[in-house]
Amino acid sequence: MPENREHNGTRHNGGVSRPLSEADRARIAARYPRRSPVDVLVAVVATLAVVGAIGIVILAGLERANPPVVAMVRQFDVVSPQEIAVTIVVQRSDPAQAATCSMFAQAVSYERVGELDVPIPPGTEELTRVELTMQTLKEATSVSVESCTLTG
Repeated sequence: MPENREHNGTRHNGGVSRPLSEADRARIAARYPRRSPVDVLVAVVATLAVVGAIGIVILAGLERANPPVVAMVRQFDVVSPQEIAVTIVVQRSDPAQAATCSMFAQAVSYERVGELDVPIPPGTEELTRVELTMQTLKEATSVSVESCTLTG
């Protein structure tokens, strides 16, 4: 079967070329309609919405990647089935601001057996070491910092 190809307004049919007829041009125009201004507007708005959403995600990620105050449990020791000694390290971008860190202890069954809000006073160092004791309902097997917020 001979191959049909179109190029520069002529149809090539197995080496024989002839100009496109008006019927051919109408068929091609119907198959590939021109974009309307509404189509272009929708494409532009959709592109701007996607770029805006990506920008918001990037900004939110940068903000959450560098919180103003964070803490981590450095160590803990079980003093008794109802008490643990905990050492946490708190990092603040502005050490002159006070903070509060919420902590919780869990038993081997993963139930919360103790909770404590720890006030962190203003200081001069970016890293602050805090030693505390936490009362528990049962023997704790883990201690975690749930959140930290600036209070000053």
